[in-house]
Amino acid sequence: MLAYGRFPLEKVIKDIIENIPKLPGIYIMKDSRSEILYIGKAKILRNRVRSYFQNSRNLHPRTRMFLDKVRDIKFLTTKTEAEALILESNFVKKHQPRYNVLLKDDKHYPYLRLTTQEKFPRLEVVRRVRKDKATYFGPYTMVKEVRETIRLIYKIFPLRQSKDKLSGEPMRRPCLNHQMGRCLAPCAGKVSPDDYKKVVEDVELFLKGKNASLLKNLKAGMEAASSEMHYEEAAIFRDKIQAVQTVLDKQKIISTSLQDQDVIAYCTEKDQAMAQVLIIRDGKMLSEKIFKLKSLNEMEEDETLSSFLKQYYAEEVVLPAEILLPHPVEDSDLIADWLSEKKGSRVKLETPVIGKKRDLVRMAEENARFAMRMERDKGDVGTRSLEELQTALGLNHFPEVIEGFDLSNISGSHAVGSMVVFENGLAEKSKYRRYKIATVKGIDDYAMLREVMIRRYRRLLDEGSPLPNLVLIDGGKGHLNSGREVFEALGLHDRVDLACIAKGKYRNNLATDEVYLLHKKEPVLFKENSPSRFLMQRIRDEAHRFAISYHRRLRGKEALSSPLENIRGIGKKRRLLLLKQFGSLENIRDASVEELTTLPGITRSLAEKLLATTRRGAS
Repeated sequence: MLAYGRFPLEKVIKDIIENIPKLPGIYIMKDSRSEILYIGKAKILRNRVRSYFQNSRNLHPRTRMFLDKVRDIKFLTTKTEAEALILESNFVKKHQPRYNVLLKDDKHYPYLRLTTQEKFPRLEVVRRVRKDKATYFGPYTMVKEVRETIRLIYKIFPLRQSKDKLSGEPMRRPCLNHQMGRCLAPCAGKVSPDDYKKVVEDVELFLKGKNASLLKNLKAGMEAASSEMHYEEAAIFRDKIQAVQTVLDKQKIISTSLQDQDVIAYCTEKDQAMAQVLIIRDGKMLSEKIFKLKSLNEMEEDETLSSFLKQYYAEEVVLPAEILLPHPVEDSDLIADWLSEKKGSRVKLETPVIGKKRDLVRMAEENARFAMRMERDKGDVGTRSLEELQTALGLNHFPEVIEGFDLSNISGSHAVGSMVVFENGLAEKSKYRRYKIATVKGIDDYAMLREVMIRRYRRLLDEGSPLPNLVLIDGGKGHLNSGREVFEALGLHDRVDLACIAKGKYRNNLATDEVYLLHKKEPVLFKENSPSRFLMQRIRDEAHRFAISYHRRLRGKEALSSPLENIRGIGKKRRLLLLKQFGSLENIRDASVEELTTLPGITRSLAEKLLATTRRGAS
């Protein structure tokens, strides 16, 4: 009989279950180290948790696998099962439990934010969606796609591009965009809020994929302008119609229902799955998205699809009226109600069996299978590298997740640290972190490294977040000892492997790189064409690049800051004008009042104040 502490494990679990209330909520299963194994939701918590241990023989193999490791169960109650569903999604995303189906591509994809809460809305690119009454579109999978969309919008619609907060009162003269017919100049009071609103409404139609409706509005505008013999205005409408028509021609009609649909399918293989989402608006395919899912072997189909739906739509802003699925899910009604409430109108989940809707699901399934083949081919190389790395270094853990560290500073100034993440041999840039050294003064790389690592892993431990399998530091024996001190202080020495990679005798020869380990006196050398050596070098170089780029940014900010920024009446444009004219702060300081006043906007009193401030700062 298994024991936990002084008591049999079965009794400990039984006592925990008896104290769980008969209410809706989420349950959190933990192991002996208090690491979260699995998070689930339930309509009745006690009944759901009890079912795991009463019918364990009939459970799925992957479920029995993590049940053997459960040593504690926590719970959070909610008022309704719907609230439990949302809470489960948030907790899974935050803690990334090992035995949950996880949406790996947890990147902050770009969105387009239309500030409809303002009197004169503008468009901007953001990475996070906030509850600020603005209208969001996306997410977009590629930045190139976003830039092309913005470029086209500014070409078609006279939307303002300035970031000013406008009240409707004139603030300045119209800019060049107004003169080119690409802005209605609300900053100069050239357009009323109502007329500007009509432009915003057309922009919304365009971003929602309602191009047919937009085209109808533009044609009506052209005909009205033409009938009133405003031929220049009619020509503008004509050009806009042509631009929108070009977009329409690129969009293939794949659904005659003319509904807004998301089509979802996935393909599973071993311990991961690829999910495919087809975005269809007004019957036209607008875009597609592919996501990697991570779980264990023999994933349960219902859990895979249900988990994906909850994690994907928790972040999605623009929801369709209909979601087509490859098979039903147990809590489809609950998910549909949640999405309907989020959208403000009915969202239907459907599993088509025959017909054109089923053909769309098959199309998504085929795309998912193709993506899986591409990922498998790419992953085979990565797996071989990791297996070789574990064997060569004698690691206790398979290095599925590797975190690499590096530092950058000049004589101790602007000291920064970087941390990069590689999963299955591939960079996960959304998980990179950078650190500004806060406690170390002067030149002490070892102390800086300790600060960065303590900040990183103390936070992970406090949050209960998953730890990496291997920590790789750019450095030698001294850095290795610093890492060892951190591991001992935080109790990580038996949970995470530690290694350092240093330049060898011939620093320009990568083949001489040395890897230092705590359990080996001599450094490990790798063969010239070793895949694992290339992997470690890639991690080391990426950590170095990330640290250097942050260091340069901080130095650049300081270099750009000057006494000019503190002078009332000298804004950004005048600073740039001064620097362009005189070349440097020193030349500005040496200039005469007469020379300064030759520039537009620089009065004599402002020139005198400028010289007094800059010369005082130099003395």
